[in-house]
Order: sequence, then structure tokens, then C-alpha cells
Amino acid sequence: MNRPIPARELPCEARARIADNVFLLRKHAGYSQEDLSKLAMVSVDRIGKIENGRVTGKFDTYVRLAGSLSVRVHDLLAGVTWTPASIELEVDAVYEVEFDVEGR
Repeated sequence: MNRPIPARELPCEARARIADNVFLLRKHAGYSQEDLSKLAMVSVDRIGKIENGRVTGKFDTYVRLAGSLSVRVHDLLAGVTWTPASIELEVDAVYEVEFDVEGR
């Protein structure tokens, strides 16, 4: 039986980079957290947590933040990189699959 793959957090460095980007872009736009909250329809608490690097937002949150700041989502994620790690899946299969390929 397949086991679910646990969700993985972004490394602290990535959350910190996103936090800095959101904070700096918000300040550059001249918005308070409250102003951005109203424009993006994202709670002030969530914006504060993203800017402090305590949480990451969902993709739609970044789309709304970027649109409200008149920047691209790419700008919010600038400097964030990810190197895939290997994922091991445990599969308990007790059956065989055979393919009948015509012409062979």
C-alpha cells in the first residue's frame, strides 16, 4: 500500500528571502500591512507572518499580493531556489502487470 508523502516546508533561507521580498516591495509601494491587506484581500495577520518568515503563502496569496503591489509573482520569489531531493516511496505491491504489445 502506498503511504502518503508528507508535506515539506521550504528551507528557512527560502522563507526568509520571500519575507524580505514581500516586505521590501510593500515598503517600496508605500503601503502599510493594513493597506496591502485591503487591496490583496489577505489578512493583516497573514501578511505579517509571511513578512516575518513564519509561514509561506499559498500560490493564490502570492498572485494577489503581486497584483496589489504591481509586480510579478516572480519578483516576490526572487532569489529563491530549490534543489529537488530524492523521494523514496514504499510500495507494497503483490501483483504483476503485463503488457501485451501487438507486433512483438
